[in-house]
Amino acid sequence: MKELAARVALKIPAALGETPVWSAAEERLYWIDCPASEVHRFDPKGGKDEVLAIEGLEGYLGSFALAADGGLLLACGKRLLRLRAGAKRAEAVAGADADQPENDPNDGKVDPQGRYWFGTMHRDAAEPTGSLFRYDGKAVEKIDSGFACSNGMAWSPDGRTMYFVDMMPGDILAYDFDGGSGRLSNRRMHLHFDGSEGLPDGICTDAQGGLWVAHWDGGCLTRYDAEGQRTHKVALPAPRVTCPIFGGADLNTLFVTTSARGVENAPLSGSLFAVDPPVPGLPVPAFLG
Repeated sequence: MKELAARVALKIPAALGETPVWSAAEERLYWIDCPASEVHRFDPKGGKDEVLAIEGLEGYLGSFALAADGGLLLACGKRLLRLRAGAKRAEAVAGADADQPENDPNDGKVDPQGRYWFGTMHRDAAEPTGSLFRYDGKAVEKIDSGFACSNGMAWSPDGRTMYFVDMMPGDILAYDFDGGSGRLSNRRMHLHFDGSEGLPDGICTDAQGGLWVAHWDGGCLTRYDAEGQRTHKVALPAPRVTCPIFGGADLNTLFVTTSARGVENAPLSGSLFAVDPPVPGLPVPAFLG
């Protein structure tokens, strides 16, 4: 196993930095601070970070996606919201988990065909009331359920496997993925974490099929090859590591968000970090719905 170093890309005390997404067109990294319901846009070259002025974000902001029309899709409270390009207010387009009052939205990502997947979690991660949903631009469909804290998701380079984090038991699940229909099958265990290095949070895949895993309460980022063997580890000066994503020129930089919520004696917690990975990453598609 090889050790890699991380550097601070942006020093900021984000309560819960999450869901980084790289915009190749803008050469900017979008990311969110969930409890503040803020969408940030970061310029790695200039070092400037800005909070987008978006009206209509009411409730906990769990995740978001860049849309092909230049706008955003956001999972906020019990609703999915669309911010059209050039608009100031995000408008509701669908609802989700309305029958679970103790749930909040959590991590989400766009699949290779442009559909948005997102999960929900029990507010205290104490009961398995969360679910995994898919949104194609027309309707929200519940795909799987029984998760106290649904979390990160990623796809293999060939698009035939979807990985999904069931955080509280420390599991990363794998499903066979049908790109045409968006259906999942053959749910199985891919990786299990015993808690000695925290719990798995956000994930992403690289061009060789390596899976990068953020360790909440573990202060590190790790990489596993397609066979599930650990190949790399990155120690970070922030215990609550939340989500990695590839960005920069040719997707040769791995950006990592962290959380300052509930952390003491770790002054860089909440900051955005950058790592030089051994192989480039895969792009995150835009939402096409």
